[in-house]
Amino acid sequence: MKWLLMILGCLMSFQAAATLNDGIKAFNKKKYDLALVEFKPLASIGNADARYYLGLMQKDGLGMPKDPGRAIGWFKKAATQGNLDARYQLGMMYLQGDGVSIDTKQAINDLESAASKGHAQAALELGKIYWQGELVEQDRTQAAKWFEHAAIQGNSIAQFHIASAYYQGEGVAQDFAKAADFYQQAANAGHAEAQYFLANMYFTGQQLPQDFATALSWFDKSAHQGNMKAQYMVGYIFYNGYGQEKDPATAFEWFLKAAEQGYDEAQLIVGYMYFAGEGVQKDAALAEDWLEKSTLQGNQKAQKTLADIQRVKKK
Repeated sequence: MKWLLMILGCLMSFQAAATLNDGIKAFNKKKYDLALVEFKPLASIGNADARYYLGLMQKDGLGMPKDPGRAIGWFKKAATQGNLDARYQLGMMYLQGDGVSIDTKQAINDLESAASKGHAQAALELGKIYWQGELVEQDRTQAAKWFEHAAIQGNSIAQFHIASAYYQGEGVAQDFAKAADFYQQAANAGHAEAQYFLANMYFTGQQLPQDFATALSWFDKSAHQGNMKAQYMVGYIFYNGYGQEKDPATAFEWFLKAAEQGYDEAQLIVGYMYFAGEGVQKDAALAEDWLEKSTLQGNQKAQKTLADIQRVKKK
């Protein structure tokens, strides 16, 4: 009889797992009606993961009426059973006042509970809270602790933040080697700002061995993601010929991309290149237009260049 009960228990467990997986697949495919059919019976018999997903669906109105208050109930049940994603959701809802009154203390308790057990996103949020110091007393040491906690788990945003903390020596002792390591990890994961900062370390050669080819490679990756400062630096490398032949035409293309995003230094050089006809056909009107854009942002070099051009025109 005991063996029969064990076999039945195993079969029921396998069936529940299969049903849960079917629900998750339907959820990920945005087939929320199907997901609801799978999750509801499991939630009613105490499945924590099903309760978590019902909380998500109730919170955002996916396949059921939007009701953050009831979502809180589902998340609490799942969190009590040890679901870390549910505990994280509770923390964020208390933090934002979503379906419940804002309660920063409770939010931090929930986030710390999840983060201390390995929830990377919860650790990242705690790092942001302590770093900014708007909701709690600013504590850069605590912030760095939680950033590193999330970074070690592979969170690229946290890797960027802890890299910057080590680079600046804020919340931790300054350590360029650790900064470079975490920038590298975040850059490998596609974090555009990390790619830019890592490239800059290779370009300047102050914290890493100077390597213009590696610098250009990382600047280029960041630039293709729209980072205007990286776009400027790609142009700068081609314009000056660092580690390669000078290429004013390619330099102008990248300077223009950064200028169009509003980067004043790029607007300055684009204006100059239009005026000099360097890498692009000479166009005095466009030169003045870009220099004016840069000047309006307070760029004094652009203001002086524009004044010099206008003085020459009057002669």
